[in-house]
Amino acid sequence: MRILRSGDYASLAWKNGLGVSRIIASHPRAAGYDAALWQVGATDIGIDCPFSSLTGMDRHFMLLSGAGVELTCIDVVAGINVRHAVKEPFAPVAFRGDWQTTCKLLDDPVQVLNVMTRRGRAGARISLPRWMGPLLLEQRAGETVIAVLLSGAAQVAGDAAPLLPLESVVLDSPGGELRSIITNGGVSRMAVVRLSIEKPNADAGHAVKR
Repeated sequence: MRILRSGDYASLAWKNGLGVSRIIASHPRAAGYDAALWQVGATDIGIDCPFSSLTGMDRHFMLLSGAGVELTCIDVVAGINVRHAVKEPFAPVAFRGDWQTTCKLLDDPVQVLNVMTRRGRAGARISLPRWMGPLLLEQRAGETVIAVLLSGAAQVAGDAAPLLPLESVVLDSPGGELRSIITNGGVSRMAVVRLSIEKPNADAGHAVKR
């Protein structure tokens, strides 16, 4: 188990150079956009802008603060042209990194959480518990759990320092583990991201004999 404070996050410029993300965690560690199998990060968006083209990546995009954005996603080859009005906090929207995506602010700047996985190589499941008292996090063997505090105040059982919003708990024990996160009064909310690496198909790349 690792506790990641805000000062632990590295900054990573977008591929198109129009913004900067704070990387909470990635696999492999410190991997860039082209090498990561998965990546979890937070970004402040202050202007209307196109998103970077991230070939082979699937994205989950979630509003944390601000009035929201409108995403326009276009895939000319597949004939896809969709718009997402992302106005509700803590409601993930899924789209492909390959799509030509532009972002228009609905009002003031926003802060968002990004979860990205390499298609066919990694997967992610996101839950958003609201709780008071203890919250039990269970990490199973073969997966990584990243729990990001979104609102309220909480701390890991046995650790005196409280978690602040956007600080994280990472569970990645080879055999799995359990940890309890306790609220410090009132209701708190977390994004619990479960990430797994998919095993390659043993038959991939082999011709079928007849």
